[in-house]
Amino acid sequence: MKKIGIAGLQREQIKQQIEATASGQFECHILNDMDAAMKVKSGELDYFIGCCNTGAGAALSMAIAIIGYAQSCTIAKPAIKAKEEEIATFLSEGKVAFGLSVEHVEHAIPMLTKQLAAR
Repeated sequence: MKKIGIAGLQREQIKQQIEATASGQFECHILNDMDAAMKVKSGELDYFIGCCNTGAGAALSMAIAIIGYAQSCTIAKPAIKAKEEEIATFLSEGKVAFGLSVEHVEHAIPMLTKQLAAR
């Protein structure tokens, strides 16, 4: 079972979206951003999902600092929805930390979850 650390805004909503999309496939941990990033770096968790108003700043700052810029990406920004092909590219590049803005949780998290579950 893959493990996801969820940090930032709308954590409960993100967890609910993951569980509704891929029930029983992920173990979700609601953590602060530093703990979530450190656990991904150490291998205790597989993925990091951070959420803020922009999807890039606070959502990913600790992930970038701890996990690394090369393994972090923003999947949805204000007024820019997530795209399946872009998420697939990010996953093929080895990204493990994903940021998104608060208004895109309902569409971006199921899209990301489906692709993570398929890996």
